[in-house]
Amino acid sequence: MSTEQEGPEAVRRATEACLRLLAVRARSRHELRLALERKGFSAHVMEEVLGRLQGYGYLDDARFARERAAALLSRGRFGPRAVLQRLQAHGLGSEVAREALSAASGEVEFDPLAAARQVLERRRLLGRPLGPKERARAGRLLHSRGFSEDVIQQLLGEASLDPSGLDD
Repeated sequence: MSTEQEGPEAVRRATEACLRLLAVRARSRHELRLALERKGFSAHVMEEVLGRLQGYGYLDDARFARERAAALLSRGRFGPRAVLQRLQAHGLGSEVAREALSAASGEVEFDPLAAARQVLERRRLLGRPLGPKERARAGRLLHSRGFSEDVIQQLLGEASLDPSGLDD
């Protein structure tokens, strides 16, 4: 496709492309902009289309962020920090992402300790005595999933999180 596409026909094609993407799943304004850029639409066409979609109620970054945060938190696989990173990866600003995370946490009654327990149970790292290396591995797993040091410490005690797994 050419790098410059203008006019009513370009707006129609760009709108159809966005609607096809939105039919699959909700998307952020940033994601749709990137998709339109890849297809070679001009900045003017992108702004017109994104403005229309927002006017129709199909594009709302705050709503998208709340719904995405709620979905990620309710699955119990990620802690708040990881959810925040995923929201920002969708091109959402820090403030929008933080507000969405806060709202979603209350909405789904997210309990970080219970979610962290669930992560460890899935990996069979809970409910039995763990050696130093397993404790360290469990701590690294929870840390990588976005759980706070406080939650990790509550579940694993004072376990060392260094790769050697040696307790001091």
